[in-house]
Amino acid sequence: MNGKKHLILSATDVLYNSPKLKSFRFKSSADSRFQDVVELLPQQVFRMKYEIEIQRLSPSTEYTCYLVFKVSESSRGLHCPVKVRDLLNRKYKENQIIYFRCPTPLNQHDSFWVPTLRKDGWMEVMVWKFNSKYNKLGKNFIPMNLKLVTYEGTMSGLVICGLEFRPT
Repeated sequence: MNGKKHLILSATDVLYNSPKLKSFRFKSSADSRFQDVVELLPQQVFRMKYEIEIQRLSPSTEYTCYLVFKVSESSRGLHCPVKVRDLLNRKYKENQIIYFRCPTPLNQHDSFWVPTLRKDGWMEVMVWKFNSKYNKLGKNFIPMNLKLVTYEGTMSGLVICGLEFRPT
């Protein structure tokens, strides 16, 4: 990656699980780089929250964050767009739109982020962009707090391996 650092985090590290709700279940996976992956239960919303330590990234570098996932064979949904909102970026209130399955050409727009197949057999879709020089109040981490909301149905059957942060 041109001498720049990239970072890979497991789903168990980044998924925010409310103590009041059972949002997902852990599954072991032989084809994942992590021992456990997470399968979402029927729900319309899930959150990813993490504090990225500055030293794990290259300084003053634009990063793109990808959600690494699969759609389980039992899933009947996930055809509709999903809204991604950065809950910490108050000045930038615009939501990003992603898909977990490739939309038909009629429904595809240049501003939507669509999934691509990786060499390891998993899918990935861009969910966030940021610059590693962000250092609010001199802290040694970059906070991430993303909320994903489906427009229709639930995200049941979405199997999440983790997040990958790559220099842009």
